[in-house]
Amino acid sequence: MELPFTDDSVTWQLFKNGDKKAFSFIYTTYSPNLYEYGMRILQDEELTRDAIHDLFVKLWQNRKSIGTTNNIKYYLITALRNTIFTLKGIENRMQLTGLNEADAFHLDFTLESAYIRKEDLNLLSIQLLDALNQISPRQKEILYLRYFEELDYNQIAEMMNISVKGAYKLSARALEALRELMKLPLSLLLFLLLMGRERF
Repeated sequence: MELPFTDDSVTWQLFKNGDKKAFSFIYTTYSPNLYEYGMRILQDEELTRDAIHDLFVKLWQNRKSIGTTNNIKYYLITALRNTIFTLKGIENRMQLTGLNEADAFHLDFTLESAYIRKEDLNLLSIQLLDALNQISPRQKEILYLRYFEELDYNQIAEMMNISVKGAYKLSARALEALRELMKLPLSLLLFLLLMGRERF
């Protein structure tokens, strides 16, 4: 019977022990998330695929020495982010206040792509897409990580090189910016964001 990889800690340990089925499962399960995230930064399909490929090659080569994790998606997204920033030579320019605009996180929500993915978007969803395009890149990134990738604030803070308190504040500012743009109650806005991963 094929082993169901339902526990991240066990799956990761199997991979570290050289289990190729576990490694294949990790790759096929999380590479779409990595591609989506990598494209937000690099805006280049070939470079994104190359970065993901290099990441998995290094993971396999160094599997015995890498650390453990109980959240594979978080581990991989963090590793890819660090890999991309190192390749771009901007890791030393990451400040607590955020990235330079030229190196900003790109989260371009377009009506065209929305209709391709889901034809029955309602008016509020379309308004949310428009509002997301109007907030800052840093605000887009934290909302993407929180509501689309479902990372917690401790994980987001570590990834974005800010304090946990700073992550909460940045998220609050991003939500307030969206609320001002959309003129909606916060509860409804949060509902739309929570539904966003399935709808967009």
